[in-house]
Amino acid sequence: MSRSMSVCSGDCSMSRSPRARRTEDDAPPTDWLGELPPELHLRILEGVDDFSDCAAFSLASPRLGLLALRSGLARFKDPLFAVAMRLLLIQRFAGAFVTVSATLNEGTLRAYTADRRASADHFPWLARVSPALCLSSEVTGAGASRAKYWRLRRGDANGANLRRRLLQSGQVQHYEGEKGAERKVRMETANGNVLHYEGERGAERLVRTVFTSGNVHYYEGEKGAERKVRAVFTNGQVQHYEGEKGAERLVRTEFADGEVQYYEGEKGAERKVRAVFTNGQVQHYEGEKGAERLVGTEFADGEVQYYEGEKGAERCVRVVPRASEDKAAAEKRYQAMRVAELRSECERLGLATTGVKAALVARLLAA
Repeated sequence: MSRSMSVCSGDCSMSRSPRARRTEDDAPPTDWLGELPPELHLRILEGVDDFSDCAAFSLASPRLGLLALRSGLARFKDPLFAVAMRLLLIQRFAGAFVTVSATLNEGTLRAYTADRRASADHFPWLARVSPALCLSSEVTGAGASRAKYWRLRRGDANGANLRRRLLQSGQVQHYEGEKGAERKVRMETANGNVLHYEGERGAERLVRTVFTSGNVHYYEGEKGAERKVRAVFTNGQVQHYEGEKGAERLVRTEFADGEVQYYEGEKGAERKVRAVFTNGQVQHYEGEKGAERLVGTEFADGEVQYYEGEKGAERCVRVVPRASEDKAAAEKRYQAMRVAELRSECERLGLATTGVKAALVARLLAA
């Protein structure tokens, strides 16, 4: 009896199923898609054509959603994908009793229409997921005024106008505000420039133009009298203007290195009259636009140099040393300078740059 139990015990131990000894590490993966190669992932994602499904796929497997975005799949790059993601997340966190239509608010729809990539081709999808509040599109007018309008739609009734696209010119106008009080806030031209507006309906004034080059112009004044006051360039240069609309004249240019140039004259004939540098040096110019010649330079130490000659051929004709410096002080200052600095100073003054240090110092003192 005892022997039989002992044998049975041994046999049972030896014949235990391998499945019974499987550890947690041997368990099948919960994200089975993660086991597939990336190429197959993309093939699967390319077949997902509904934005709601794209959002559900991305939430079920964030790695796949990121892969789709990085790979540039059209549905996942479309601004409507972000809308679908937001709706699905709100539903999941709010609970099963919240419907999709309740989550599509006016702000979400306005943000979508403001995106350059938005398309009326997707309005049916919006109507399906949010029949109570969606977008509508219609074409009205004739000739140059023929335009396609995008509006909010509440049930069967059209709401506020959000966007107007002139079919002939390609110009696109964007609006904000309630129905009947819509005001133009932005206009995109066919060549890609973007104009920004401020003010109530009927009094919208141009405040800024962003060009495709990245340059930006700023304006002041009421509607119809907006005048350019500043232009900012991508290289860091800033130009300032004065004058009424159509007669804005350049008065100052600030460069990225800190140099500032000042101008006088009417629009189109602005001439440079002064340049101020970060080291304290100030240059003075005379002459018409394009022919401005250097006539004087003030240095930070108080020294002043005067020039004669046409533009590009100016020569120093007189040097007025700083009043507080006598010959002994000047000699001490020159003696403290290196040979390379002395030669540079001689070159600036139009003097010969040859010779040893003592000769350079003597030449500078005699100037």
